[in-house]
Amino acid sequence: MTCFLLAAAPSRAASDCQPIYDAYAAMFQKPAIKRTITTPGMADPVEMVLTPDALYSRVGAKDSWGKVELNAATRSVMKKGTPSPETVTECRRIGPRAVEGVSGTAYDFTPAKMSGNAPGETITVVLDDATGLPLLETALKAGTKVANVYDGVTIPLP
Repeated sequence: MTCFLLAAAPSRAASDCQPIYDAYAAMFQKPAIKRTITTPGMADPVEMVLTPDALYSRVGAKDSWGKVELNAATRSVMKKGTPSPETVTECRRIGPRAVEGVSGTAYDFTPAKMSGNAPGETITVVLDDATGLPLLETALKAGTKVANVYDGVTIPLP
């Protein structure tokens, strides 16, 4: 008699989504967020500083900062790409993962189609165990990484 043991893949559960929803909701309550985006094939990272009223960005340290004022319409578009019960329903808790010495918990989720990600993309996000905030996001297909900083963020002068 031959016996086969099949290991089931980790399930994707809506309950695993709640920490992700909470993390992004809390993230946008911060007075300023610095996001550094690295993309395969791009020599320099894109740096962004997001405040409630403006988005500052530049490509590489030698670039000057640009500024875009945020209004209700812009915030609405940004919200459509943010993980929420309306945009993300498939999530999976992966487990412990540290980012630059900070203890965190990693989750996978499938982003909303309108978020600008590749079709069928999966995002791994590491949430800070102490604050619950997103520390690092990695798009598994595209290879794009987004590192988030919340403390000591300086608003750039364009």
